[in-house]
Amino acid sequence: MKKLITHTLVAIAFLLIGMTLADTKIAETALDAARSVRSATIEVVGNSAGIETRTMVLAENPEIIPRLMEGGSFGGEYSVEAAQNMFGRTQGAIDDVLDKTSVVEVGPRSYLIRMPIVNAAFFVTDEGVVLVDTGMGPAGPAILKAIRSVTELPIHTIIYTHGHVDHAYGTWAIMEAGETPEIIAHDALKPRFERYIRLRGSLAKYMSQPEEQLPSSADDLVWPTRYFSERLEIEVGGEQFVLQHHKGETDDQLYVWVPGRRALASADYYQGFLPNAGNGKRVQRHVEEWSFAMKEMAALEPAILLPAHGEEITDTATIQENFLVLAETFDHITQHTVDGLNAGKRKDEIYRSVRLPEHLATHPTLNVQYVTPNDISKMLIKQYSGWWDDIPSNWTPATMEDQGEMIIELAGGNVPAIVEYAQGLIGQDIRLASHLTDWLFYARPDDPSVQQLVYDVYKTRIMDPDTNTMEMLTYLDQMTAARERARSR
Repeated sequence: MKKLITHTLVAIAFLLIGMTLADTKIAETALDAARSVRSATIEVVGNSAGIETRTMVLAENPEIIPRLMEGGSFGGEYSVEAAQNMFGRTQGAIDDVLDKTSVVEVGPRSYLIRMPIVNAAFFVTDEGVVLVDTGMGPAGPAILKAIRSVTELPIHTIIYTHGHVDHAYGTWAIMEAGETPEIIAHDALKPRFERYIRLRGSLAKYMSQPEEQLPSSADDLVWPTRYFSERLEIEVGGEQFVLQHHKGETDDQLYVWVPGRRALASADYYQGFLPNAGNGKRVQRHVEEWSFAMKEMAALEPAILLPAHGEEITDTATIQENFLVLAETFDHITQHTVDGLNAGKRKDEIYRSVRLPEHLATHPTLNVQYVTPNDISKMLIKQYSGWWDDIPSNWTPATMEDQGEMIIELAGGNVPAIVEYAQGLIGQDIRLASHLTDWLFYARPDDPSVQQLVYDVYKTRIMDPDTNTMEMLTYLDQMTAARERARSR
């Protein structure tokens, strides 16, 4: 029974750690499982140091699970094991990805490998296979198997569209199988890989991954054998492959255009929803260059689209429409932000006032999942200005602990009264309730009434239909912090 409870809740918990799931049936199953084991789990977890505190939070609050799962997925069948070990090569994750991978022939000798979380694409030529991206760490064997299900030709070339973990970490399995491909990437991928080694602890925190699985030295990565700067044209098997770089989700991103097939491997430029262009937990994203890339790709008039996330598209008009509405959205947000900066507006006034035109706000490929248009404006503000938020007291602020103690002192030291006041704010102004809760929690983290307030406020924010996925995961982190303090008493 304990083993069943543990496995069920670990699975449920990790569905929400940095990843989400759109499958309603699975979400409902997870919720039912959580409810059915809730009481027993709390008892078991309380006596088991091996269970993550976040798992306890979900066990105690199973009703938030479907809400957290509404953020949608990146496509493909979901794998808890893969999401939990994106940098790793654990056998469980490898086996699960193998089991959940399929191959779609999108055009003649042009294939999309559909895996949990991410896709890879490959093109069979007379000289060998051109592979675009190699997935996560545990995806390598699945990619190799997928290619071998179609052809025994050697893997001639691997192209990294960018250095994110879900695009360039499965190469090890291909090399261990004895393949000797040329590996091509943009110049900026090398410093990206080097930064991942240097900041492995920070990345582990913000990506919710085991730190020991992140690269600790150059030997833990499969590096490109060839770099280029802006545009590279190669010929394989008598066919032309164009690698075009434009900054977008990363500074090293590129797309692959195969003119003879009118096939486009679009990397992370297109994701089928409002893309992750304003993520507060990630390094700078490049909104204006991203817009330019969308327009440039639309002008190619591709007949088939092989995206890195989501389903293939084989209609030129649909591809062009989806690309151009995203470009228009980025342009609208950019202009609004730049105008606000030039007008000398306070930064929060700029991003809070972003409003998309109706035809963009309601477009099916621009639905908000991970970030909002306001978040994208914040990313632009970060690009064009300093770290100061225009609030004078925040240039050299008091600590959150000291601010919290001041609030408590103003209330005559009556913490229960402040907690009661904050509870009353939950239904009136959840943002103000959140500010007051944070002050209290940083000042008095071990007060049980304050810990409960954290639970109540941030659970309410998670359940709010206007809260996006990156927000929800942040609020879950704060609930987890409060639960951890309670456990340490």
